[in-house]
Amino acid sequence: MWAQLLLGMLALSPAIAEELRGLSLLSLDTDHRGHEQWVGFFACILWCTLESKQAGTSCTFSTGQDPNSNRIAQWLEVVPERGIVDLSFQLAPEAMLGTYTVAVAEDKTFGTFSVEEYVLPKFKVEVVEPKELSTVQESFLVKICCRYTYGKPMLGAVQVSVCQKAHTYWYREVEREQLSDKCRNLSGQTDKTGCFSAPVDMATFNLTGYAYSHEINIVATVVEEATEILLSLLMPKTISVKSHDGSLLKNHLVFLVIHGTNRVFKQTLVTDNDGLASFTLDTSSWNETDVSLETLVYHPEQHSWISTTGCHERKGNLVMEGQKHLNPQKKGLKGSFSLSLTFTSRLAPDPSLVIYAIFPSGGVVADKIQFSVEMCFDNQVSLGFSPSQQLPGAEVELQLQAAPGSLCALRAVDESVLLLRPERELSNRSVYGMFPFWYGHYPYQVAEYDTCPASGLRDFPQPLIDPVPQGHSSKRSAIWRPWFSEGTDLFSFFQDVGLKILSNAKIKKPVDCSHPSPNYGTPMAKGDRDNPQAFESSSSHGAEDSQVRQYFPETWLWGFVSYWEAVHVTVPDTITEWKAMSFCTSQSRGFGLSPTIGLTAFKPFFVDLTLPYSVVRGESFRLTATIFNYLKDCIRVQTDLYKSHEYQLESWAGSQTSSCLCANEAKTYHWNITAVKLGHVNFTISTKILDSNEPCGGQKGFVPQKGQSDMLIKPVLVKPEGVLVEKTHTSLLCPKGKVVSESVSLEVPADVVPDSTKAYVTVLGDIMGTALQNLDGLVQMPSGCGEQNMVLFAPIIYVLQYLEKAGLLTEEIKSRAVGFLEIGYQKELMYKHSNGSYSAFGEQDGNGNTWLTAFVTKCFGQAQKFIFIDPKNIQDALKWMAGNQLPSGCYASVGKLLHTAMKGGVDDEVSLTAYVTAALLEMGKAVDDPMVSQGLQCLRNSVTSTTNLYTQALLAYIFSLAGEMDMRNTLLKQLDQQAIISGESIHWSQKPTQSLNASPWSEPAALDVELTAYALLAQLTKPNLTQKEIAKATSIVAWLAKQRNAYGGFSSTQDTVVALQALAKYATTAYMPSEDVSLSAKSTENFQRTFNIHSANRLVFQQETLPNVPGMYMLEASGEGCVYVQTVLKYNILPPKNMKTFSLSVEMGKARCEQLTSPRSLTLTIHTSYVGSRSSSNMAIVEVKMLSGFSPTEGTSQLLLQQPLVKKVEFGTDTLNIYLDEISKNTQIYTFTISQSVLVTNLKPAAIKVYDYYLPDEQATIQYSDPCE
Repeated sequence: MWAQLLLGMLALSPAIAEELRGLSLLSLDTDHRGHEQWVGFFACILWCTLESKQAGTSCTFSTGQDPNSNRIAQWLEVVPERGIVDLSFQLAPEAMLGTYTVAVAEDKTFGTFSVEEYVLPKFKVEVVEPKELSTVQESFLVKICCRYTYGKPMLGAVQVSVCQKAHTYWYREVEREQLSDKCRNLSGQTDKTGCFSAPVDMATFNLTGYAYSHEINIVATVVEEATEILLSLLMPKTISVKSHDGSLLKNHLVFLVIHGTNRVFKQTLVTDNDGLASFTLDTSSWNETDVSLETLVYHPEQHSWISTTGCHERKGNLVMEGQKHLNPQKKGLKGSFSLSLTFTSRLAPDPSLVIYAIFPSGGVVADKIQFSVEMCFDNQVSLGFSPSQQLPGAEVELQLQAAPGSLCALRAVDESVLLLRPERELSNRSVYGMFPFWYGHYPYQVAEYDTCPASGLRDFPQPLIDPVPQGHSSKRSAIWRPWFSEGTDLFSFFQDVGLKILSNAKIKKPVDCSHPSPNYGTPMAKGDRDNPQAFESSSSHGAEDSQVRQYFPETWLWGFVSYWEAVHVTVPDTITEWKAMSFCTSQSRGFGLSPTIGLTAFKPFFVDLTLPYSVVRGESFRLTATIFNYLKDCIRVQTDLYKSHEYQLESWAGSQTSSCLCANEAKTYHWNITAVKLGHVNFTISTKILDSNEPCGGQKGFVPQKGQSDMLIKPVLVKPEGVLVEKTHTSLLCPKGKVVSESVSLEVPADVVPDSTKAYVTVLGDIMGTALQNLDGLVQMPSGCGEQNMVLFAPIIYVLQYLEKAGLLTEEIKSRAVGFLEIGYQKELMYKHSNGSYSAFGEQDGNGNTWLTAFVTKCFGQAQKFIFIDPKNIQDALKWMAGNQLPSGCYASVGKLLHTAMKGGVDDEVSLTAYVTAALLEMGKAVDDPMVSQGLQCLRNSVTSTTNLYTQALLAYIFSLAGEMDMRNTLLKQLDQQAIISGESIHWSQKPTQSLNASPWSEPAALDVELTAYALLAQLTKPNLTQKEIAKATSIVAWLAKQRNAYGGFSSTQDTVVALQALAKYATTAYMPSEDVSLSAKSTENFQRTFNIHSANRLVFQQETLPNVPGMYMLEASGEGCVYVQTVLKYNILPPKNMKTFSLSVEMGKARCEQLTSPRSLTLTIHTSYVGSRSSSNMAIVEVKMLSGFSPTEGTSQLLLQQPLVKKVEFGTDTLNIYLDEISKNTQIYTFTISQSVLVTNLKPAAIKVYDYYLPDEQATIQYSDPCE
């Protein structure tokens, strides 16, 4: 006879084994983040042998979806470096809240992270509850412990609620009387160890009946003693039964199977109306240390059993095999033999050795034994910090060791981040869990399903092995044999170990067709019992005592390191514990993983400051410093606030700068500060341990050898009184070989706030240069809706197109611009409707908006050249717009029309159709495209009846794009007849009666800028421009250039978008940049500065402060080419009382003024209405500046959003912006409360302003004051 020996995880013959495939492991820097943060992730692509993918192979990544399933970024054909990929992208400033997904598209591996509004917690709360309860107990102990992230205990007030929930019973769909929950409330203070404990009487609860849940919920709330920071922790203990769609299964049969080491226990349960199944276990006779519970739901209407596992890749392979020939002995077929086995990582964790023997007679016997192999990796990785505790700002040595040739990915994050949503850390067990190995079944291709004669029972479906993955989990299913035979045969034995036998031996028992199999169990997936998902997003010198703490990141270390490296890194200034881990890959040793280690950044004592963000000059505020002592001894501490001429300092009554501070104590110091200098004022606080003989704690104060001092510097912005006024004088000087000059007069009004005036001149050799310098701030207005966001998006496309054609697009500029585009793309998807359209406030609006959808679609189409745009977003929008095209070819106006120029009058439909058609042509649609051709037909039918100047300019541009030159020329002639010519500039206005001698400092109507820009686009959109046409375009540009603000934009959003598009086209077509120009700025008071501009520095932003305000300056340019010059004047004035377009007033609620030395709350009620010439305003903004030290109370946004016309509420550092759909003639009233977070006295008034967003010159401003001062 002979014996066959097989050793492996899943003994499948190579002939039928599935193709070996890889699995991807994702690691994010953290799985929790806020707005406008960078997201970084590592991906390690592994074969199931734990070897990394070879160089040269590529894979596709996508940050697959935001919470609304929009794809926001993508990387194609990424080549891993030794199996590891390091990628990142930036979130938008107002990124959608929720869960984001990062996917490796090839292997369908997912990682997630969430975007939330959060503040990092300073401490953590742990509930230490009993592991088990018995009904015979009289009481049990609940213990609550609180510790700071740097490991020290925290003192605070504790509130604990221990509750047993009452069940809800239903009878004939009528809810019976609801029982109240049984609760016991506890309260107290944590002790010096940071813990609070108290007994709970078991008599409080009902643990024997069915009216109450057999679980105890513990909720602990802790408030920090010093700062009143609150943290809660809920510890529920429950089991529920749910369907595949998440709904509770009521009154369902459930099979409970408990697997012990040597036995299996089974129970049949029924769920109640809450989907809960209660059960009791007698554990008195158990001696197992580990058991596993398995629950199966019985569906009587089904005859098949489906089993799922957490991963679609298998580790099972036939690792070793061999034969042993044995000679029969005289005494019969008896004997023994031995063999030696070497266990490696390829065999981990649970290999089986199978032996079967074939007798000469044809009989077969078999047996098996299962081993347990430690889950280790061939690539041994170790990571460590030396020392493991260090001062903030000091250096530590990071030590990493791995197999030679390894590339290692390293991550270290603040433990405070992990407290927000604890991650499942990568571990040896979780990595092995990614490659499960199954016992108990064959793939359906080689399965032998028993059949029985027809007996009235339903036929069983063909089993599936590869169902489509649901959600983000990668799963496989196997349908089990519907019939069985009592007892175990060799066929079942080989099936259980996954070995397929091809034999004519009798190894299978006959089938018993009398009853279906009671085998309700699922196949055991050995690799994923513990964790089916592997990772779900989952310098040694001491610091100088004088070092200032000011660097507080959330993710500290992130990147690649070498396989054997000891580097010195600087510990951030955060006092916390840093959690670090690393994984490595090498071609020779495969994958390796280090344990997670900690580095505690800690000072024996330190200082913290509490400051307002900003104050107004002349106001006073309380500066608070808190000193913490975690030394084991008492120390005498000297704390000093540095004096400065920038503020007045007065010690708080009873405050001493020197005091005794014993172990685990904290002390607070106060100073009264009055700001006297404008700008950012730094406050420097230092504390040091004194070597003093003065007694402290009954003995001389302790002095440590190092870490004897701490110093912090924090700034406060000191602002001038009144409101800011900003004016810009723009000059486009083209000397062309001769000297050209222009005078600039800097004048300020008589009521200017002292010391608030500033002036400077900027010089660029390129007309697009200013916009390039301020891509993220072209318009200094809120940008919190779908249309306003596009002002951060569209102009960047035009700038990039211009720079690319001019050969000026560097990688640095492109990288910066692309980053802004990616952020704008993410933000705009927040305003997308499910039908593909867009509106100002997304689904909050009833309908999408035709005009905005066209605008977004055009921009997305043009941006595809520079960033990833999901084509589906474009196609969805086009489909929606096509559905709103009328039989006439015109486009229906759906949703609230935002654009001022398209409101009112008979030309609305024509203007909208012209805009949509232009958008389609600009994004590359052909003239014969049905949407375009029908739109053009609508416009041809309407052009002769159009009298609106704006519409005529827009039509001239449309027909220029379409190549219909006759129609274009006719419209341009009509425009020429109404052009306003002043000197060498040309422009158009909807109000032609305005003064031709307007001040160069005055701001034109936004609509005039847009109108003139469309006329310029029409002028330039033509092949082979003549010199006369270029000269005319230059005259139009001369006017447009003078209307720009200091940031490169214009007064509002659409005028900025269209005007920059026109200027970029002019710069590409006809602009002559500076080749070598010298510009001098001179004043009548001996100031002079000369700027040299040439082709190499034409995009370099050159600026000089102008010292004499008021004053007269002369600008003189000589050389060849053109130079772009802006003179900017800023000053503050008290708000003028201008109520021509809006009525505005404010009422202050009654305030408690008895104790001005403690924080207070104030209630504001704002009254506003539109009193202008129209029936109502466009979208309007109510801008509320905060009194110094005040901020809106929690819940203000939700409260205001419930009030009429409010669409959105934003709060910045010191400004509350309320977006209103419009303001009508009827007075609107808005009430909210602001509270004082930092005590400030001598408060100066703050401003409230209301203005039309699209006509910002229509506005009103008032001031409000603290009623107690």
